[in-house]
Amino acid sequence: MCGIAGIFTFNDSKVPLQNIRLMTRAMRHRGPDDEGMAFFKGTGEAVIYGDENTPAGVYNFDTRYTPKKPFSGTVPDGSFIALGHTRLSILDLSAAGHQPMCTEDSRYWIVHNGEIYNFQEIREELKKEGEYFSSNTDTEVILKAYRLWGVDCLNRFNGMWAFAIWDDKEKALFCSRDRIGIKPFYYYLTDDYFIFSSDIKTLIASGLYQPEPDWEGVYHAMSFYCAPRPMTCFKGVSALEQAHWMRINPAKNIRKQRYWHMPVGEINYSRSENDWKEELEYTLHNAVKRRLVADVPVGVFMSGGVDSTTIAAIAAKEHPGIKAFTLAYENDVPEMDELPQARATAAMWPMTHIVEVVKPENTIRHLPEMTRCYEEPFHSISPNYMISRLVAKNDVKVILNGLGGDELFCGYRRERMASIWRMVKPWHGIISHIPVQNRKLGKVKILSGLKDISECYLLGFSTFTEGEKKELFCHHDACNWNSFEKFRQLYELEGMPFSDAIEAISYFDIINYIGNHFVYRMDQFTMHFSLEGRFPFLDHELVELACRMPSNLKVKNGVGKYILKQAAKNLIHPSCISMKKKGFGLPVGHWIKDSLSGALEIGLNEVKQTGIMNNAMIEKIKQQFMTSKAPYNKLWFLASLGLWLREFGMGSKKDIDIE
Repeated sequence: MCGIAGIFTFNDSKVPLQNIRLMTRAMRHRGPDDEGMAFFKGTGEAVIYGDENTPAGVYNFDTRYTPKKPFSGTVPDGSFIALGHTRLSILDLSAAGHQPMCTEDSRYWIVHNGEIYNFQEIREELKKEGEYFSSNTDTEVILKAYRLWGVDCLNRFNGMWAFAIWDDKEKALFCSRDRIGIKPFYYYLTDDYFIFSSDIKTLIASGLYQPEPDWEGVYHAMSFYCAPRPMTCFKGVSALEQAHWMRINPAKNIRKQRYWHMPVGEINYSRSENDWKEELEYTLHNAVKRRLVADVPVGVFMSGGVDSTTIAAIAAKEHPGIKAFTLAYENDVPEMDELPQARATAAMWPMTHIVEVVKPENTIRHLPEMTRCYEEPFHSISPNYMISRLVAKNDVKVILNGLGGDELFCGYRRERMASIWRMVKPWHGIISHIPVQNRKLGKVKILSGLKDISECYLLGFSTFTEGEKKELFCHHDACNWNSFEKFRQLYELEGMPFSDAIEAISYFDIINYIGNHFVYRMDQFTMHFSLEGRFPFLDHELVELACRMPSNLKVKNGVGKYILKQAAKNLIHPSCISMKKKGFGLPVGHWIKDSLSGALEIGLNEVKQTGIMNNAMIEKIKQQFMTSKAPYNKLWFLASLGLWLREFGMGSKKDIDIE
């Protein structure tokens, strides 16, 4: 797990050393163990820069390298591409894992962030093809696999990754991102250069990009929880989409292509429930075992729900004594506390259970830092900052997480809204004339007029309705923005052969909620504390298995996640299975009227000063929450938007005092 960065110049521009250096410095938290850069002149010669921990000739290819220069050196004349890397050492902790890494002929150079879990099997296959290795890293396997198989190598990888490979012969940069989009890849393209990095903060740190809000991105973030990729909330900044590769050359010719799709319309109805359960158990155990491989300590997040306790139990079977981390809450929010269930499962297995009680004052003082981690406005405050900090304090560098179980096996029960939609749709003509008396009736009225299952899903998922966003935005282009249309356009839904609503919603959840929002948040918070997050439920083999399962095994007799609960019942405490869903969150709604009130006002006032939104509507939303007529999410999104503008220098310049 690392940070990657690069600058590719056009029009005979040169790469300034200080710009790539600023980028690697900015993402040092992503890789505190090593740092390196390489410059290329297009003549087959590379110039290497490293820090005090970077030995020269680290790959035993000493004669292939220009001697390493200190960072205070000058940029080589004529260089038009630079690669930068910061390393969090997880596998092969030796200097042999230093990046940028190259093939022995110095043609291919890579910067890589992530893990290929099946790299050892691929390594053996490559050896049979005549390749040899001088490290025990998955990065070298990627490099040699790309040299031998080209883009087809991506289909062989099981893992999470974002990498860029420079071909010094063809003068082309090849970039790729994993199937689910777990590892981030952001870029900014102008007439003069293409810059990329693992986070948007690093693009800003380069000095080559000046942050500016993309208000259409903000508009859609109010429905998608963040701007829908490839969009971001920063004007000009794009994200390479999940399951895509991209190639760019000095002529600025760009080719981008998708290499993997989730299976749709391939449900297998011929197998028995027991067959599915046994295969699920095997595949999930295998996914966990793969993610326990590391040369550093591994731990696991564990709330009291089915997903994380199941992952923790399997991990404890494989790694007795593994550290499991749980957040608990003070007595005033029992509706969110899952500590009793977590403790009950922890007592069943040889694990070290570490608990921390979350207090508002210990959370809110980190709000500016959290805002920088989020990088975009969000409608809540994630507990992932607090639990990642707890893990880091306990000397763990790799952390497993139960993310994905709800989305794959219908834990949110979003299909219930689809059932209501099917009932009310035929009555739209009548319902549309009924006066709205409360929020629930208003939602039914909107629901009856929706076109398809994707609009139904997005309405249930969104923080704001399209009507509310239209009322809020004063921006002259807002009348042309529509999140329903953006959803269909981005995910190419026309003609998708969904078998039923559950299959469609699971598909939307993985490509949108998980791949668009959730993994991006998790990466930002774990990497802020130099942690590698791993997600067994998002193993693509498990995702493909779940996609082929009949929906009546995901929801059976009104029980969501039925088949997963059957597979988990001998691993976790019964109270975890019977517990009403609480979700992993913080009691933001409780805090807004008290501890968060100062931050709330600062954020709302910042938004009001932009002139982009209707201030009267902002006050209306505030009053609705204060009188218990609306949930906190809408109000906090607006506050978060203001705090984001300030933190990234796009609003007023006054210091934030939130305590």
